Amino acid sequence: MSTSYIGMKLGSTTTYIYKPGNGIVLREASLIAMSSNLRFKEVKAIGNDVKNLMGRTPENINIFSPIINGVIQYEEMAIQMLKGFLKKIFPVRKIGQNIKAVLCIPLGISPAEKKQLEIVCFKAGIADVFLVPDIICYALGNGIDIKSETSQLIVNIGGDTTNIATVSNYSIIKGYNFAIGGELINIAIAKFIEETYNMSVTLEQVDKLKLEICSLFENYSASMEITGINQKTQSKEKITITSSELYPIIKYYYGKIAEAINSIIQDADPTIVEDIAKNGIYFYGGSTRIVGLERFMSEQTKFKIHFSNISKSNIVGTGELIKYPQLLKRILKNN
Repeated sequence: MSTSYIGMKLGSTTTYIYKPGNGIVLREASLIAMSSNLRFKEVKAIGNDVKNLMGRTPENINIFSPIINGVIQYEEMAIQMLKGFLKKIFPVRKIGQNIKAVLCIPLGISPAEKKQLEIVCFKAGIADVFLVPDIICYALGNGIDIKSETSQLIVNIGGDTTNIATVSNYSIIKGYNFAIGGELINIAIAKFIEETYNMSVTLEQVDKLKLEICSLFENYSASMEITGINQKTQSKEKITITSSELYPIIKYYYGKIAEAINSIIQDADPTIVEDIAKNGIYFYGGSTRIVGLERFMSEQTKFKIHFSNISKSNIVGTGELIKYPQLLKRILKNN
């Protein structure tokens, strides 16, 4: 019987799969489109293919995001989506071939939610799954020293949530999960455009707008033309949005994240604060790609700021755990 090992990240917005020797072999939207009638339900599309259906699906096709905040919301949908992803990377399964997976999970999920993740993986065709905190995977993938007693402060600004944790001796000392992430910022920008220009735009357009022109420098000058639907005439129109218009939104939400970090540091043991002062704060996640974020967080926290040098460090970190089984065993024991 042969065994294939993979690393996975079932994100609210994106799913990643890593294979030793191949690197990241799958990066797809965490979406599934299902058709339904009185007789049966059928999977019409998964992942990135679902994006092509958005805005032009018939009434009998529904689009689902099965995972919210790293937690399974629609179990059957999640199973079917993961089955489809596994088929893409294992198009032909050998008889007796087992798949074992290291799965990155967010902080703060309950034992019942962890069990549900295990059930989804099992029903999708994974023989065994090891749940490891995403922040631990990131640290391993980015070469951050978490084996000693010296504490490291790591912040993951994701799609739905921000995770903040102090880590040492391969363990999370304290971890926090709160509901501010890139999607919430996107919704706030879309609401601003609707209220200011009386136009509705897709969240996909807003995300592009955020990443291309938004900045935490107050005097930053950039603009972008987008197309939306005028809510009065229901016709398509083009408008130009400037970075200065969106600056208050960006500053507000990243300011809230900075407040949370400062609150955690203030409550930490003095020896941990000394370690943070020495080592700085490590940031990663899709919502860290904002111009000026490094300077903003440095000014807000008064600590040195580091950003990941390795793309998708968390999913790369699962490869380290696959490569070194004793390390995986130790981390599972400690967390």
